[in-house]
Amino acid sequence: MLSKLHFRSILKHASPLASDFSESRPDPATKVCAEWLDRHSDQRKLAERWQKLETFLMREHNLFQLSEPQLADYVEAAPLDVLSDRLDELYALNKKLLGRISKSEAMTTHGLSSKLLVALALVHPDENKEVHTLLQSILRDIEPNVPTNYACNVNPPS
Repeated sequence: MLSKLHFRSILKHASPLASDFSESRPDPATKVCAEWLDRHSDQRKLAERWQKLETFLMREHNLFQLSEPQLADYVEAAPLDVLSDRLDELYALNKKLLGRISKSEAMTTHGLSSKLLVALALVHPDENKEVHTLLQSILRDIEPNVPTNYACNVNPPS
């Protein structure tokens, strides 16, 4: 356990409050986070389309009982592979971008909020409710009007 003295020395040197979070400087974290969040939103929309299509094919055509040639006969099934490939591509791009986000320094509250929105999107509430709720709380403390829903369909605050 950290002693109070040791904890205070960490805060003194690493606290974001010690940084100048003036809104007048450009924030490198904001741009990279906005790109990640936009791509993440696209992933969620594509995954929802894929899920609806798969559900339809299961219900109407018993999807998992069909062979490859039989499945090819259904025009509705063609987008599954396209959607799946695009989802894989977006995932790979965002995985690379996550490294840049981690290395970027938030210089404004907007940049800090953007990084927290990325973290919030990565921690699904069904997988870790406590951490998800904590991140939402921190984000609300920093910028009370920022939507903190998991979907992150909105861009970072402006």
